[in-house]
Amino acid sequence: MAGPSIPTEIQGRWGPVELVVTREDIRAATAWQMREPRHAVIVHLGGPMKRLETELDGVAARPGPPSAGDIWVVPAGRRYASQASGGRIRYGVLYVEPEALTELAGDGRIAPRFAHRDEFLYRSVERLAGLIGEDDDLSGMLGDSLGQALALHLAQRYRTGPAAAGPRGPRLNERAQARLQERIHTHLGDRITLDDLATIAGMSPHNLLIAFRAAFGTTPAQYVIAQRLRRVRWLLANTAQDITAIALETGFASHSHLTTAFRRHVGVAPRDFRRRWRDEA
Repeated sequence: MAGPSIPTEIQGRWGPVELVVTREDIRAATAWQMREPRHAVIVHLGGPMKRLETELDGVAARPGPPSAGDIWVVPAGRRYASQASGGRIRYGVLYVEPEALTELAGDGRIAPRFAHRDEFLYRSVERLAGLIGEDDDLSGMLGDSLGQALALHLAQRYRTGPAAAGPRGPRLNERAQARLQERIHTHLGDRITLDDLATIAGMSPHNLLIAFRAAFGTTPAQYVIAQRLRRVRWLLANTAQDITAIALETGFASHSHLTTAFRRHVGVAPRDFRRRWRDEA
C-alpha cells in the first residue's frame, strides 16, 4: 500500500511578498497548521476538495469546501489549523511582513478572513505563480510590481486597528463572528434575515450592520450572496446536479434567479462556467 504523498513546492519572492505554491494529494485526510510571524494569505488555486474544517486560535469555522479563488487571511502571530480531504489540489500561500504594510498604511495589522472572495488577489497570485522560475528582467519587474500592488491591496482592504476603524462603534468578537458564519454557511438554502443574524449576535439590526461591516468588510446581504455563489461554483464544478436543483439548494428561487445573480457577480452563466471548468480540468 502506498504511503502518503509528499507535497511538491515552488516558491518565489518579489519585493515585500513571498509566494509558496504547493501541489498535494489529499485523498487521505490531511491536516495543516501554521503560526507565522508574517501575515499569510492562503489561496485555493485548483483541485477538488470534498471536506474542509478550519480554526483560528481555537475558534472553529466550517465554511464548506472551497472553489478556486477562495482565500483565507491569517494575520501574523495567529494560530491557524485545518483538516481536509479530497483529491489532488494546488494552493498558494502569500507571505508579507507586517512592517511592509506599516510603511504603506501606517498600521501593519490586518483582519482575518475565511472563505473570502477577492478576484484581484486571486488573479495576482496566479500571475505570480506563473512567474516562479522566470529569471529575465521583464518577469522580474512584473513580479516586483505585482508584489508591491498586493502589499498595498492588503494594507488598504484588510487592515484593522485605529487607522481603519475610525470612531469606535459596535464590534463582533471572534466567537460571534464564528457563530454568524456557521449560521450562514449551514443554512444557505434557507431564508436568512437580518433579524435572525442580529439575534445570534446579540445586538440590534442597526448595530449588526455596523459591526458586520467592520468584521467582514462587507454587508450581511453581500456576504450571504457571496457564500451562496461560492457554494454554487463548487456544485457546478464537482457534481452533475442540474442547475435548478443547485439553485434551490443554495437559496435561489429558480434557475433564472440563479443565472441572473451568477452572471452579474461571476461574469458568465452557470452552464458556461461548468463547461469551461470541465474543459480546463
